[in-house]
Amino acid sequence: MVLIYTYRKIRAYRARKAAEAEAQAADYVPTNANTSGPTIDLQKPANSAKIATKPCPQCKEEKSRARKYRWKLLLCLTPAFFVASLDLTIVATALPRIASHYNRFNQLNWIVTSFTLTSTAFIPVFGQLADIFGRHATLQFAVVLLTIGSVLCAAAPDWAVLLLGRALQGIGTAGISNVVLIILADLVSLREQAVNTSIFQLLNGIGYSVGPVIGGYLTNSNWRYCFVLCAGVSVLSIFCIFLLRKDLKQGKVSVSHPPAGTTRLQALASGLSTLDYGGISLFILGVGLLILGTAWGGSTYAWSSGAVLSSLVIGSVLFILFLVYESLLSVENGFLPRLLPRNTVPMIPSSILRSKDVTLVSIIAFSTGAAIYSVFYFIGIYFTLVEGFEASHAGTQLLYYVPGIGVGVYFAIFVCNVYPRQTFPPLFLGTVVETAGIAALAYAVKARNETLVNVMMGVSGAGTGMRFMPSNLHLAGMFRDRLAPVYSILRFAMPFGGTLALTIMGSVFQNQMSDYFGSHAVTLNVTGNGTETGGFNLHNQDSLDLISQLPATQQHAIRSQGATATMCAFISIIPILGLSLLASMFLGNVWISKRKDSKDSEEGGEKVHETREDGLCKKHAAASDAANVPAEEQKNEVEFVSEVYLLAVLKGDVKRLKRQGASEAASHAQVAGGAGAHLRTKLYEGGDDTVPESR
Repeated sequence: MVLIYTYRKIRAYRARKAAEAEAQAADYVPTNANTSGPTIDLQKPANSAKIATKPCPQCKEEKSRARKYRWKLLLCLTPAFFVASLDLTIVATALPRIASHYNRFNQLNWIVTSFTLTSTAFIPVFGQLADIFGRHATLQFAVVLLTIGSVLCAAAPDWAVLLLGRALQGIGTAGISNVVLIILADLVSLREQAVNTSIFQLLNGIGYSVGPVIGGYLTNSNWRYCFVLCAGVSVLSIFCIFLLRKDLKQGKVSVSHPPAGTTRLQALASGLSTLDYGGISLFILGVGLLILGTAWGGSTYAWSSGAVLSSLVIGSVLFILFLVYESLLSVENGFLPRLLPRNTVPMIPSSILRSKDVTLVSIIAFSTGAAIYSVFYFIGIYFTLVEGFEASHAGTQLLYYVPGIGVGVYFAIFVCNVYPRQTFPPLFLGTVVETAGIAALAYAVKARNETLVNVMMGVSGAGTGMRFMPSNLHLAGMFRDRLAPVYSILRFAMPFGGTLALTIMGSVFQNQMSDYFGSHAVTLNVTGNGTETGGFNLHNQDSLDLISQLPATQQHAIRSQGATATMCAFISIIPILGLSLLASMFLGNVWISKRKDSKDSEEGGEKVHETREDGLCKKHAAASDAANVPAEEQKNEVEFVSEVYLLAVLKGDVKRLKRQGASEAASHAQVAGGAGAHLRTKLYEGGDDTVPESR
């Protein structure tokens, strides 16, 4: 943000100086008529330059209206997005207390699994709901589910109610995380989307980071306060989102304002009839069984057990059937569309599933989830088990991850918004930095170098931050008219990658520590009266404190092995990061264009346009004269290369392969108007173009 602000000020200063020089040149009248050189028109008014740079009143009004709306959007969506990111990690340090309250240490992982399972499986469902019923209704529905889930968890009388609440929290989080990013891309240019998405993704990283810290301190009083906090922020979110009801993009069906002659119930039934129930069922069951099998494997059951193998096999088959089903449903006049109601819409169109860049960016998002989850969970384990920190202190150490994410986000903003205004560089460079950071982090935990661990957390966070926003921007540039299904795939990939990565790392870690966790020295705790109590648990602070009571030699051996186990856990996900590095090499590229009129200038940081005598700029003058802006004045098109960009650069074939994206032009509309008004005006500073209503 600092870089962008500085860049804009320098640009405004230069434009102001150029305008002053032009005005002085216009006012100058030579006294020597015989002076050689070009002839100067003495009839030119001395103040013509000032007239030419007079700001258009309609442009100023549009910019002011758009700026107000932008901040309204950011402020009103922030609480919901923050609580969605906070919900996953705030219970990390509270897990031992929650499990001990219900005497369920052997099922402790279900507190996390019940949340991640639903938060991953239901993401695409909310994408289709947002297209059918509109952004506002779908987002409110997700926040209400999150609120109900938080209240159930806070007041849960038994284990089953707690898990039900966590599952509802996961469903609500899936809807919030998906719909908010769709809203940020709906009615703005790619440039403004880049800034808005970066702010929200940085907030996402902060929510992940501060979650364990907040959870640790709240747990010291009562673990239920963690869920009370989430419920309170969710209630605030409901009110804030309500303020946006007139500004968000509406869907195909409106339940609150049904068509004439139609009741609300009929409108609801009409919308529900278009849902892709077959695709939804296959996706939820397939992904759910895959996550369930990986959660069981190595913890509840052995990997070779029938429960684990059957879950993985059946889940894989159902997921493949989902892909086949969506492909058949997308075939016009195919046998499957003829069997189903004719208004059934595929949840994920086959054209998106077949896209190279959608697959590659999803792989990158998959590895991003693996990196984020690995740091937040296993660095916490490292500091508690290996370094012997208290849970709250270990949670505080995770804050070193945040500055790295911030640096990566700012770098991505500069590259996408200022220079070179492309998405490929941050995606590729971020993948390289993240992979190198996680590899170095594995070495740092083995060396037990606390300073190096903190630095490498920052480095890996920078690589992660570089890819947050460009991945959204890359797909939005190529699929501007299909944002909901594209973002549904992207939002699904990240938590799915994190869930599978935690499963792999957990199995490796447990295998490395099995000899020590099963030893007599660790499993038995001799109390003051000579009785022995067993039950070492990695998530139990009392069990971790037990290590400090052992003889120095045994304590050193356990902590050293813990460092080795943590290192092996990180190494186990290096192949996932390597796959993302390979995927980034085959990506295309998107250019975020910014068309400028050569006769436009900036004055005092505000963009002004050449005006007529009536004060209107060319764009609004044309609109006033012809009631329609000429096509050449409307376009602010995105250019992209869908082929392998690196290969195109090597062959010098970039210009030939460049294609124009969807036009970002649309009719002007009032931002703060009556019911049903939508934002159509371009929402970034210094621009005069408009953006389309996403189809």
